[in-house]
Amino acid sequence: METAPEELLAKVRKLLALGTSPSEAEAASAMEKARMLLARYGLTVSDVGSDVGSGDPDTRDPSVGESVLIQKKRLRKWESALIGAVARATFTQALHVGAGDGTRVVLIGREVNTAAAAELFNYLHLVILKLGRAHSGEVAHLESFKLGVAHRLGERLSAGLDEQEREKSSAGAKGKTGDAQSDAEAAEERSLAVRMEHLAERENKSFMQEKYGKVKTKNVSRRV
Repeated sequence: METAPEELLAKVRKLLALGTSPSEAEAASAMEKARMLLARYGLTVSDVGSDVGSGDPDTRDPSVGESVLIQKKRLRKWESALIGAVARATFTQALHVGAGDGTRVVLIGREVNTAAAAELFNYLHLVILKLGRAHSGEVAHLESFKLGVAHRLGERLSAGLDEQEREKSSAGAKGKTGDAQSDAEAAEERSLAVRMEHLAERENKSFMQEKYGKVKTKNVSRRV
């Protein structure tokens, strides 16, 4: 019998397997849906419910660890941007670690999240490569095109999170009738991602401080 994490990863894989000719919009949608699956599961296993922010911020979840996402001699700019988007989507923290004459990207987070991050990264990496090939005859600078796709994926995720924060802060301000009822329910579901992000940020920070001490992390999406 599959364990809960295995079942969740199976759902993520099934989600990412949809569509034989994925578009940028479909890729962004898949990333957001995967994020919601991880958020719902993460809050459930933490047994925090509506009190997600009331726990001890210095208590590290025992399942938090680190996993190598990618190692290569040189990361392209669009790959770095994609890693930043994937890390945020999966509630993980990406760190660059020197590896001889190359770079190793390590993800900090719950085991199920780092595993899902690998699945999502591989999927989106392939999508961007396919989109690049499909538009190779239409664009002058292919690497810039790929970077633009990676940035837009991250921007769409950030825009969605900003909207979730606004919806969360204004919850209850309007009457719940008709469309307002549906909107409120949708906003509550999306707010799970924000709550899980706050929880994961504390867990990941605690793990990094315990293992590495106080370190200054860089936003991987801005690293060349």
